[in-house]
Amino acid sequence: MLTSLDYLVIVFMGLAALTLLSLCLMFLIRNKKARRVFFYIVLVMSLFLSYVGLYIGLVGWFTTQIAVGVLTVLLSIGAFVLDMISKKDEKKLLIARILGAVTIIIALANAIL
Repeated sequence: MLTSLDYLVIVFMGLAALTLLSLCLMFLIRNKKARRVFFYIVLVMSLFLSYVGLYIGLVGWFTTQIAVGVLTVLLSIGAFVLDMISKKDEKKLLIARILGAVTIIIALANAIL
């Protein structure tokens, strides 16, 4: 018989595994199109986890969690904009991917921990 805490742990393990897998594939694959697809997957997951953190913060009136949620949303949007304006510049694309990786890690910590 699983309790609600068990379900929370299962969801956290699934999200953490999906986050780690998408981050590894975003940096290790050499195909540029596949790398960009995984970058967008990371950004979408980051936005979802930021939404979860914001929702929890707004329901419980946790101001720090609300601030971190807003910050991760802005960082995720900034990484997307940086990716869009840097079509051929590899350094800017690497900065956008690193920003996306940092954003998803912070968003996961904010939403679950």
